[in-house]
Amino acid sequence: MNIKIYIATHKEFKPPFDKNYVPIQGGKAIAKTTTSYQGDDVGDNISDLNKNFCELTVLYWAWKNDISSDFIGLVHYRRYFSKIKYGIDQYVADHNGNNFTLTDDKEIAASHDFSELEGHTDLILPVRPHVGQILQNYGASHHVEDLYLVREVIKKIYPDYVDAYDYTMQSVTHMYNCNMMITRREIFAEYCEWLFKILFVMKDMTFYRNYDDYQQRIFGFISERLCNVWLLRNRHRFCIGERHMVVVDSP
Repeated sequence: MNIKIYIATHKEFKPPFDKNYVPIQGGKAIAKTTTSYQGDDVGDNISDLNKNFCELTVLYWAWKNDISSDFIGLVHYRRYFSKIKYGIDQYVADHNGNNFTLTDDKEIAASHDFSELEGHTDLILPVRPHVGQILQNYGASHHVEDLYLVREVIKKIYPDYVDAYDYTMQSVTHMYNCNMMITRREIFAEYCEWLFKILFVMKDMTFYRNYDDYQQRIFGFISERLCNVWLLRNRHRFCIGERHMVVVDSP
């Protein structure tokens, strides 16, 4: 498979021993400390927006700068997809190429373990946890009024998504989260085009500028909900495969 799976990180860690897993430092343009990894601050990028966009600056970088991969994915430095047939338990320990094996028998999916994408499966996403009503779930941790503004933007620029937005917020109780996915290049680009068009309109608003540091990560939080809206609206077009999320704590 011609695949690249980008690992969003903000610090040095021990990446999977697999050449198609590529660490990208998010927000490198504004980072107080830099890593040895490729940054999201070269080419077409929004690296300086990382404070508000979180791992989405890596998502944007992959969308705009990977012009050769047939399949593109995004995971996190601690969160990966589980394996089906082919796994990895080796991780790079240092820059000399030495590696180590985790002692808790955790394996993540190797980059060649996503062959279903060459068949009927269009996207691979994490298994959806039960979160209750998505509107209430957001309001429990964030400013629920944010989602009113999201709806106003969607109504203006994507009016055919309003019904899917309302249904998702009011009636869906399981949510794809963490902004993790692996899919074909054209689907990846279609989703990013839709998502960032909404978020860039909201970015220019002023409502969130006095939020505390945690809530300033607003567009990362909103995008998790918006992914579910986009998937619902396009449910008739896509076959979704789910994988469990594997959380890796590197020693």
